[in-house]
Order: sequence, then C-alpha cells, then structure tokens
Amino acid sequence: MITRRTFIQNSLLTLGALATGPSLYAQSNPKVMTVTGLISSEKIGFTLPHEHVMSIFGGPIAQHAKYNEEELFGIVIPYLKKLKGMGLTTLCDCTTAYFGRRADLLKTISLETGVQILTNTGHYGAAKDKYVPEHAKIESVDQLTKRWISDWENGIDGTDIRPGFIKIGVDNGTLSPIDLKLVRAAAQTHLHSGLTIAAHTSGSTDAAFDQLQALKEEGVHASAWVWVHAHNVKENDALLYAAKAGAWIEFDGIKESSLDRHIELVNLMKKHGHLDQVLLSHDGNSFRYGDRPFKPYASIFTHFVPRLKEAGYTNKEIVQLTVINPRNAFAIQVRKA
Repeated sequence: MITRRTFIQNSLLTLGALATGPSLYAQSNPKVMTVTGLISSEKIGFTLPHEHVMSIFGGPIAQHAKYNEEELFGIVIPYLKKLKGMGLTTLCDCTTAYFGRRADLLKTISLETGVQILTNTGHYGAAKDKYVPEHAKIESVDQLTKRWISDWENGIDGTDIRPGFIKIGVDNGTLSPIDLKLVRAAAQTHLHSGLTIAAHTSGSTDAAFDQLQALKEEGVHASAWVWVHAHNVKENDALLYAAKAGAWIEFDGIKESSLDRHIELVNLMKKHGHLDQVLLSHDGNSFRYGDRPFKPYASIFTHFVPRLKEAGYTNKEIVQLTVINPRNAFAIQVRKA
C-alpha cells in the first residue's frame, strides 16, 4: 500500500493531469438524480451535501430499518420546511444501506416538503465495519459492484428510487481489506454510473491517500471523490495535496462552536485557489436511533453564511460554495483518470 509520503511525492509529478473547474464540468445538459427522479443540475440550488434525515447509527445493523413513521414525519417534515424557508433547495442524505437508509421514506418527505433529496448506494465501513453486511465481507469487488449497479439501474430495495451518489466509509489508518474492497467497488460503480463517491474519511490522511491511489489504479480521477469530514484533518498540506489532485474537500460538522475553524479552512482553500472544490455541510441528523439527541443542520444559514460575509466573502463566492460546487460535485459524469 502506498505511503502518505510516497503519495505526496507522486502527486507532485502528476498534478494537473485533469484540471478541475469549468472545463471538467462542461457537459451539454448535466443531471442530478434525486429520490423523485432525474433533474437538471441547474435546479439543484442551495445544497447541503452531507446530512442525515434519519439513521440507526449507534444501534444494531439492519437490512431494512424500522422507524416510527408518524413520529419521524412529525419531526422531520416541519424541520425541512423550516430550512426550505431559509433557502435550502437540495439535501444529500448520507445514511447508507444497513445504517438506516429508507429511500421510500425520503421520497415521501421530499414530496411533502419540496426539498430535493439525494439518497445513495454503497456501504459504511467505518465504525470498525459494524454496518458492513455479511455478504459484503465475503463477496468479491465485482460481486459487490453488481449490487450497487443494480441499485442504480433497477432501483433501491424494490422501489423505482435510484441513488444520486455512492456513499462509503473507511476506518482510520491504512485501508483494511474490507475498506479497500468498498473503495474499489465504489470506483467500478462510478465508472458504470457516473455517480460521485462520498467517502467518510475524517482526519486520516493515510486512509485518504490510500483511497486516492486505489481510485487511480481503477482508472477513476480524484474529482469523482469527496473527502468527507475533512475538517478533522490536522495537517493543512494534506488537504492541499488532495485538492491539487482534484478531490472535493468537504468541511461538514459546521455548528456555532466550530465557526472559527471552518472559516480558517475555507480561507486556506481560497488562498490556494481551491475554493471551487469546497463543500460545506453539518453532518446533522433529524431523527436518530434510541434517545440520541436531535442534531440540527441550520447553522450554515443562521451563522456561517453571515460569518463568511463578515470575513469579506462576496455573494458570488458564497453561491460558489453553496450552489455551484455541489452542482458540479454531484452532476452525473464518469470521471476517468
């Protein structure tokens, strides 16, 4: 497995092989897949790229999560309507299969609130593989890929709802065999579908660079990959190297207590010319397992955008961060290395 230092050295020799920016996303009519169907990416609007409408995180793995639907709808629908009133247009729900994903409920919520929602295919391999189903532990990369492609071609869990992106998760450090399998299956699914890969990677630079190397070996460009929870990274140079390779850098976890750090990170990316690769979100959760408390996802509207304005960001730059970047990140497009 490639080391972080070797990856960085190699990256310096190969940067710019495929630049990000307008030329990369110049499609005649780019599309995004929501739970209610395909839409033009121009309609994506203000987007939160990493939230959880509901999940069973903390509870046992479940192939088909069961929720108290009356309670769920009673909490989630008014909340999303409130966010829509603040300016929210689209939300990417990052709850994976066996982790609480219910595409059918998301469709109902989307229709009731008017908020466009993207769901996903893939598996969450972080949390020491707690939410990786048994079949994924024993099947080959090709077998797992076929399952995810079936979600894309035939619909999720017997519905006609198709995923709008691929969500995976990996543990910290060098990739385990299971995590590497998930990454390679995600890469092969991307090459078939054009769906973007959002990877829970957090602050582990080793895991990030291992993933980028695996994607390269599979023939997938870094611009098909989102470094999820990148705000947890301690070394700024790692973020910059990944950005130079073309990756999307997601600073989620935004809340009132994190504003200074998140402004600092956005400033870093702007200073080095990577503002057009930044994604902003909260990693909130509006309906959680057991007695876990509600995790709101409104701070970008109420606190962070005002702080960006105070820091001198123009309206054009804020639209870049909240509308154009998600539009480009989740547009369906095969991105080959």
